[in-house]
Amino acid sequence: MNDSLQLHTPPLRAFDIRFTGSGSEYFRIWIVNLLLTVVTLGFYMPFAKARRLRYFYANTLVGREPLAFHGDPKKMLRGYLLMLVLFGGYALAGRFSVWLALGVFVLLALLWPALWRSSLRFRLHNTSWRGLRFGFAGSVADAYKAMLPLFAPSLVFLAANAWFLGDVDQQDPRAMQAAMAAQGPWLLAGFGLLALLFPLCLSLIKRYQHTGYRYAGQQGEFSARTRAFYMLALKSLGWMLLAFVVLGAVVALTFWVVGSALREQSMTGALFFGLVMVVFYVGLWSLLGAYFSARMQNLVWNATKSQALGFQSALRVRQLAVLTLKNLLLMLVTLGLYRPFAVVNMLALRLAAVRIEVQGNIDTWQAAGALATDATSGEMAGDFFGIDLGL
Repeated sequence: MNDSLQLHTPPLRAFDIRFTGSGSEYFRIWIVNLLLTVVTLGFYMPFAKARRLRYFYANTLVGREPLAFHGDPKKMLRGYLLMLVLFGGYALAGRFSVWLALGVFVLLALLWPALWRSSLRFRLHNTSWRGLRFGFAGSVADAYKAMLPLFAPSLVFLAANAWFLGDVDQQDPRAMQAAMAAQGPWLLAGFGLLALLFPLCLSLIKRYQHTGYRYAGQQGEFSARTRAFYMLALKSLGWMLLAFVVLGAVVALTFWVVGSALREQSMTGALFFGLVMVVFYVGLWSLLGAYFSARMQNLVWNATKSQALGFQSALRVRQLAVLTLKNLLLMLVTLGLYRPFAVVNMLALRLAAVRIEVQGNIDTWQAAGALATDATSGEMAGDFFGIDLGL
């Protein structure tokens, strides 16, 4: 009986993910994109993005087969222009009235989830592997549910700003000071609400994205619970508090060791002390960022699967932290010119940590219905808030 079951069990195949691009190749693409974006006053950005994605996808091998990006930059340009109008209107409204800015923000909040969903649909539909297109089937209603915890704290900030500063003469220091003092408790409440809802927001966003993924009849499933995101946030907060304690100890120790030098050569000592603090501060935040990013990637992808697909992510905090510090140092030394190499190195490390397991014969998979969409207006939407995860 067991032998019969084993004979009928579909074989399990594992696919590693490798990025085969190089920093020198991407540098040429990056520098041309940068120059053309500057010359065209930013209007080349959608074309630059399409060119960048084609390069990244073509050099991302799942097994031995590369991904492909089929997006039309002309359609992406329409979405980019829409984003310029929306965010330009918000920036312009803030110069005239805080109440007008609040109204435009509410309009953006009402439009943004739909644009975000449109961005996901466009990106996935224009991505293929082994000749089959991906798709995204998340609903508009679920997009609004996922985004609500993100906009609630922002609304508190802007509403408090409009209420307390809307009718105050900004040229009157006393009036401004009194208004800002009255605004303080509301700002603290907004930050508290943001801290409380941030893990929930991440959980809802990841669940919406990963359950909406479609490929050849496969439907995404997401098993991570919201409490796992809260646990990650609490651990990150604990490491952050420890980092502040260490930073305070380093400051006190530095003053104690070089205190006399600081008094005798105030300018030189102050510069040296400031440099040490900046380096130490950036290093600490890089380590904290690496911890959160690595744990988040592992949490999300280890909880993602479909009927015949499973993902395993084993990104190590130490590796990510070392690479982050190395990239920051080299970008500082090269005045930012090392950035394309940093992007390639970081992408290669993240992708190499992910492994895909497939149950059955993937060669027999067929495209399951056209999830085509012309909803290109939101393609650039994710980039503004860092939601568009790309690869």
